[in-house]
Amino acid sequence: MKAEEKRQELARYRLKQAWESLEEAEYLLQGKKSPRSVINRAYYAMFYAVLALLVYEPYASSKHSGVLGYF
Repeated sequence: MKAEEKRQELARYRLKQAWESLEEAEYLLQGKKSPRSVINRAYYAMFYAVLALLVYEPYASSKHSGVLGYF
């Protein structure tokens, strides 16, 4: 597998994580669950989406603050 194919696969995986997190947030919201839990899942949906974008950037970080700061 070529480097570009690996990047695309990783980006797709992270977008899948984002969609799953967003669906979880919607499920929790509809079930009138804890606002903290809903916000947590929505945050992770956005975070994973940003990670998918960063696959194509010359940047890497294992910390949320670093990823968000770069974005």
